Amino acid sequence: MSDLHPIVVAVVGHANTGKTSVLQTLLRRRDFGIVSPHGGTTRTVEAGDIGFDGTIVASILDTPGLEDSARLRDLLEDQRTDRGEDSRTLLDRLLVLPACIAGGELELEASALRAAGDADVLLYAIDARESPRPRHLDELDVLAATARPLIPLLNFVARPEARTDAWRDACARRGLHATIAFDAVVYDDRSERRLLEAMRTLVPERTSSIDRWIDGRAATGRESRRAASDAVADWLVDAAAATIVTAPVPGGDTERRRALDSASDDLIERLRDAESEMRTAVAACYGFRGDEATSTTLEIVDAIGGVDFTGAASLERAGLWAAGGGAGLLAAGVLADAAVGGVSLGGFTVLGAAGAALGAAGATGGKMLRRIRGQQEIRLGDEGVELLMRRAIATMIAFERRGHAAIEPMRIDDVVADILGRPAPQEVVAASRTARRRPGWSRLSEPPGATGGLASRGDAVARIADAVDGVAETPVSG
Repeated sequence: MSDLHPIVVAVVGHANTGKTSVLQTLLRRRDFGIVSPHGGTTRTVEAGDIGFDGTIVASILDTPGLEDSARLRDLLEDQRTDRGEDSRTLLDRLLVLPACIAGGELELEASALRAAGDADVLLYAIDARESPRPRHLDELDVLAATARPLIPLLNFVARPEARTDAWRDACARRGLHATIAFDAVVYDDRSERRLLEAMRTLVPERTSSIDRWIDGRAATGRESRRAASDAVADWLVDAAAATIVTAPVPGGDTERRRALDSASDDLIERLRDAESEMRTAVAACYGFRGDEATSTTLEIVDAIGGVDFTGAASLERAGLWAAGGGAGLLAAGVLADAAVGGVSLGGFTVLGAAGAALGAAGATGGKMLRRIRGQQEIRLGDEGVELLMRRAIATMIAFERRGHAAIEPMRIDDVVADILGRPAPQEVVAASRTARRRPGWSRLSEPPGATGGLASRGDAVARIADAVDGVAETPVSG
């Protein structure tokens, strides 16, 4: 049993400023409370704990909104009987008035203030899309009466209409200079770190708990990123090594072309399904499951260009598509290599580069026999593997930046565009090229290749995961 004393944090403020969404992101729990675009959805004080390795480091309180802040402030001042009385004394008198007890018209506001008065620190949730108004200043005055440290928390700062500077100025005029931007929808772990460091300054007696919170969050973040990197790397080896061999075709070029069409479609479908499974695995690494994972994945898929990685939208986002017909076909043509045993494909560009002959020289054994039988092989080219790598890393970053509290679509195009625009790490390129020569490394190959060298496959996965992890750690612009 740890003797660590958890810090008690109350999230307070007006209704519909994102109080519950802040808690959900801090707790990494979508199932905590009710998030709604309509105000007043929190009716009671609810608590959620944050812990690591069996030790609770923080208890986070969700409180009802301070709806009638002007009346609260007036009633607070009405309790003054002596000029020298402190505001906490006035608040204690206020909270026993008939209006503030069960059944009173200020019952919900009073319950929020009682919770705030018992907390170690208050987080005042602000919808940064709004302009500061008199009611906000009334709320700050009433909350100041709790005599608890208060940190203004700017929510929804990722929106273009956010009035961050106006809020910082308004809070500074009330003597609140530790204003933190903490977006519960587009999440940045650096914001949470700044929040925790502000708490440590304001509540030094809870330093041990806050430090454990910081260390625990960093450790779980590294674990999540590494698990996601492993899932991405395993998928990329599958994609790079995936090889489809067509059935024997005794006919001429037309039959072989049809067989190649069918193999191309088969490869695309297998890769698309496997990419979807990878996204689900990455979502789970960051704590997204069920409907939450589904809705977030849909936003990510839209941002990376859709499920069809050979489509125009996907290629355009990756810088591989040029508008205007032929240029686009050429771009699509680099996605895969086809080994067709001397069969001329002419201008065929569905997946194989026109006339490409991977391994045509020096073919022996099984490959030569397949060519005699009229069989063909198709696999991703280097550019195709690189495209899938960038889509996978963009998926990782998007989940890292996604808070657990969104109730409406949040555009992440800037985050995705940043990743899609980066060059492929050379470690990934080298390991992928090794994988492309080993069909047996891929669970997508048909027929399955020889499974020898799986230890080497593991080495390739580890090298790719290390490189992907490094890319994911690099700060993202936007």
